[in-house]
Amino acid sequence: MFNSMADLLDFVGNFPQGVSAGEIERHLKFSRTTLNRRLKEALQAGTLVVTGKGPATRYHSADPLSALRAYFARPHTGRTLAPYREELLEPEPYLAAESVQRFKGMPAYLLNKRELGKFLIDFACASSVLEGGTYSLLDTQALIEYGEKSAGKPLADAFLVLNHKEAFEYLHDHMRLDSIFEVHDLLTNDHDLPALKEAAHFLPKEQRGTTREYTDVDIRFSTYLPPFRPGTGYIGRMLEKILATAGTIENPVQAAFYLLTRIAYLQPFQDGNKRTSRAMCNVPLIQAKLPPISFIDFGKQDYIVSMLAFYELGDTRLAERCFVDAYGKSISRLAIRRE
Repeated sequence: MFNSMADLLDFVGNFPQGVSAGEIERHLKFSRTTLNRRLKEALQAGTLVVTGKGPATRYHSADPLSALRAYFARPHTGRTLAPYREELLEPEPYLAAESVQRFKGMPAYLLNKRELGKFLIDFACASSVLEGGTYSLLDTQALIEYGEKSAGKPLADAFLVLNHKEAFEYLHDHMRLDSIFEVHDLLTNDHDLPALKEAAHFLPKEQRGTTREYTDVDIRFSTYLPPFRPGTGYIGRMLEKILATAGTIENPVQAAFYLLTRIAYLQPFQDGNKRTSRAMCNVPLIQAKLPPISFIDFGKQDYIVSMLAFYELGDTRLAERCFVDAYGKSISRLAIRRE
């Protein structure tokens, strides 16, 4: 039974793409007169916003990011299936103009050998943590600089870090978008170690550095259904399209965001897609002599939700906020270190 304004706001918050008055009425089972009054009060208070006209009218939470978080807090079994949509590989939606403006006018940044060594620790640690790795910054520094594995932590977590280091070193030496295959190979390398063959994050040689053709992928706890068109070469062609499109985006920050989201959306490889996207999004930044993005202090939960929002809804708002915040933190950290 509908009792309060809070009930209305909670319900609308479950629909990040908006909900009609008719749907609200059907699900909450109260009179249209009461509903109209509550909607008017919420609109006047600024807690709800409305889009569209007539039958297309939809009510949205005034805090869309909170609505997204609430939606993805629901079990994936209660969310709508989201088949792959090729149009989401297009460059739009872009980052908002105010997000791009935040990074204009930065002085040229050179990722020299000294700075690279520091960046590798940040990137290898942060990206590994986003995959569930347990190595802290100190653990990562000891491993990369002294070869010291952390006692009591899985061997797989050590190699997850080391693979990130080796992949980015390769990328730094071959700063091109077509390096993606070698980067993926290095990121998912199982080093022929029996202990890694059954561990997450690693792939056998035949699946590394090559787009999947006859294998499907499943996104855990998501309703997204990535493309699977065996024997057609479709995924390889779409990956080529993504890389070519990124090369045509004039603003390097926009290009970085595009690569981060679209490579992961296509899921071109059997595993390691988000890791690969986090590495490759640095190419346009470094080519433009801008600071790279390490994803240090990147909120894991919001990152997961932001990717799910793009996968399932084509919504980039939370992904944009996460990216802009992460890049700002990376820049600040590099600036502090150079003082």
